[in-house]
Amino acid sequence: MTIMYRKYSVFIFFGLLLNTTTLAAQEVKMAPKEFIFSWQKANGDKYDIPVTNNLKVEIAQKRVNRALMQILLKSVLKSRDFESFNPLYFTLRPDTKDQVAEFEFSLLGGEGESQEYTYYFRFDVYGNVFNQLDNY
Repeated sequence: MTIMYRKYSVFIFFGLLLNTTTLAAQEVKMAPKEFIFSWQKANGDKYDIPVTNNLKVEIAQKRVNRALMQILLKSVLKSRDFESFNPLYFTLRPDTKDQVAEFEFSLLGGEGESQEYTYYFRFDVYGNVFNQLDNY
């Protein structure tokens, strides 16, 4: 009888240990103040885009990456120039209700000169990107 109790207590102990280690492995990584966001265009061009995080709230890194990817895709579509689209950097800023991402990128002009543009997008702490702002 005591052998059976020992067996069950060992099973319970290892079950609790397994649950504890699983929870520890799911720890959420928050976005640091400065980091590099890697992006690759469909044609194979790779970019390491510097991001400055000035937000007052902490947001999970995966959610920030999700918002940045959406902003990149919206910016490429709006620019209508996939080939010469060159992302430069992101700056994340706090706002009253949501957050604002300032995105700098460049495109090649008609005579081959590089023209820089700045877009502003509003996003929330869940990584959802809303409308583009005209001015910030």
